Amino acid sequence: MSKKDEYFAMMESQIRKWDAEVDSLRAKSAQMSADARTKYEEQLKAMRASRDAAQKKLQELRTASESAWQNMRAGTDAAWASMKNALEKASSQFKK
Repeated sequence: MSKKDEYFAMMESQIRKWDAEVDSLRAKSAQMSADARTKYEEQLKAMRASRDAAQKKLQELRTASESAWQNMRAGTDAAWASMKNALEKASSQFKK
């Protein structure tokens, strides 16, 4: 397996984990007051947008040549960091 394939597999696995976490957080939001749930749903929507951006970068990476993917990796890593931060923020809000 090439480094590109390994990276791609790792990132796909991370997206599936994030999807599961977002679904779990969404389910927990049902226990909140209407006002808190509305604010929390906005965070989840932003998180989903970050996730979609990360997925798009990953798909671009998939179609890149072996030499070009290294250059594209920085953009993918930035999208990943954004998603991770959004998920951590939403998770910490729920724990309050």
